[in-house]
Parts: sequence; C-alpha cells; structure tokens
Amino acid sequence: MGLIMKKDNYIFKLAALIIAFIAVPTLLYFFGNFPKRSILMETLSIVTILGFTLLLSQLFSSRLNITLVKKIRMVNVLAIHKFVGYLFISILLLHPFFIIVPKFFDNTVAPADAFIKLITTFSSLGVILGLIAYFCMVILLITSFFRFKLRLTYRTWRSLHGYFTMLFIITATWHVINIGRHSNTLFSIYYILMVASGIFYLLRTYLFKTSKK
Repeated sequence: MGLIMKKDNYIFKLAALIIAFIAVPTLLYFFGNFPKRSILMETLSIVTILGFTLLLSQLFSSRLNITLVKKIRMVNVLAIHKFVGYLFISILLLHPFFIIVPKFFDNTVAPADAFIKLITTFSSLGVILGLIAYFCMVILLITSFFRFKLRLTYRTWRSLHGYFTMLFIITATWHVINIGRHSNTLFSIYYILMVASGIFYLLRTYLFKTSKK
C-alpha cells in the first residue's frame, strides 16, 4: 500500500510538471490569437517556447528537489536533468537562426545581412538581454559537457552552473517579455510566475540547508 501511494505521489508530481511547463504554454500559444504564419514558422515558434519553458523546469528537476530524488533516485533525476538540459539548450542555441529562416523565403534582406545585423545591434535592450542569455547558454553547455576536460572541480563547476543558470533565466525571461513575438499579458504573467517560483524554490533550498548546517 505504501509503495502504491509513493508511486501515485510521484506520478502526480511528474504530471504537475508536465502540465505547468508543456501543457500551459502550449494552450497559451494556441489561444493567444497571435498572427498566423506558415507551418514551418509556427513549428519553430512552439519548439522555441517549449524549449525555454522546459529549461525553466530544470529548477524543479535537479538534485535540489529532494522529494523527486527520493521518489526516483538521484541517478534518474540527474539523467532527466542532463537530457532536458542538453537537448533544449541545443535547440535554443538555434534560436537566432530560426529568426533568419523567413529571410530565405522573401526578397527583403539577405539572410547573412539579417544575421549580422541581429548580432551587432545594441540599440535595443531586448537584443542585448538576448545576447547575454545566449552567452550564458554557451557557457553552461561547454562547462557541463566538457567539465572533466576543463579540469573543473565539482565545487567550481557547481558554482559556475548555478550563477550562469540564474543569469540566463533572468536575462532570457526579460528578453522574451521585452521583444518576444508571443509576449502578450498572459504569457508574461506565466513566465514571471514560473521564474519567481523557481528562484524562490532555489533560494529556499539553499537558505534552509545553510541554516540547518
């Protein structure tokens, strides 16, 4: 009976994460009354949105989530965390190229010129925030994938991982709300709530551990 209750509790928590970071943003997207584009561009948009929200879910699917660790063991939590992290950071690294894709189908601006303009335009706060977030993603990917080749100690790597993750979350969310194509009021509220909840959860965990020590 106890094992069944624990399994049901785990399934409930996993379902809650799926609803919060996949179902909700998908519904906000389809019921957001956004201008419709080609199937290719709509697909790239939803992939980008889900890539970002699933990266936000990483705050709740790491070793910090003691309840989840107890339910499915640390090795499984870390496997999920790594899979989601590597997959969706790789997808979001292609985000600038997703913006350039339409230029291949019109005769306004050459794709190469549009890309150069995109990464060298510093007059917009949203663009600057996007570049900072992009830099953080690159650092996170390199330090995670090549941690041992870089000879980073666990303590050093964990500090870098934590600081750059926080910087990425803040700048990326601000970037999305500031100039995102799908940054209506409901989406903005959703992003702010998810980020605030994640940061609160992170700080509460660290503060609790510190006070306990």
